[in-house]
Amino acid sequence: MVPEPRSADHELAGLLTAGGHMSLRVCHPGPHTVLVEVSGEVDLDTARGLDAVLQTRIRRPLEEVVVDLSGVTFFSVAGLNSLLRAQLLADSTGAHLSVAPGRSRSVRRLFKLLPADFDSVAANVRP
Repeated sequence: MVPEPRSADHELAGLLTAGGHMSLRVCHPGPHTVLVEVSGEVDLDTARGLDAVLQTRIRRPLEEVVVDLSGVTFFSVAGLNSLLRAQLLADSTGAHLSVAPGRSRSVRRLFKLLPADFDSVAANVRP
């Protein structure tokens, strides 16, 4: 059982751009695990914020990085590129990256068109 994160372990960030709004919630359910919950629109502008959060977190000593995209309403190729860069960095640091698309139609559609090699994507999206 994963312990409930302490309140000090939560970080919230909101990015509002001309194109839309994306919110990020970062928590640490375990000492070597980070969970990044993304909601809103991940487009060319907001993907930069996602990139920054993932790159910063993965550079720390971690075993597991989980990106939850279930709250995403729009997901562009720029968001996919952020995840691919995060995967490369995680691989180089020995961390494991998992991506959970949840029931987000936008995310699942893009992953079906451009399959990536994320563990949970293969389990949750591909037939």
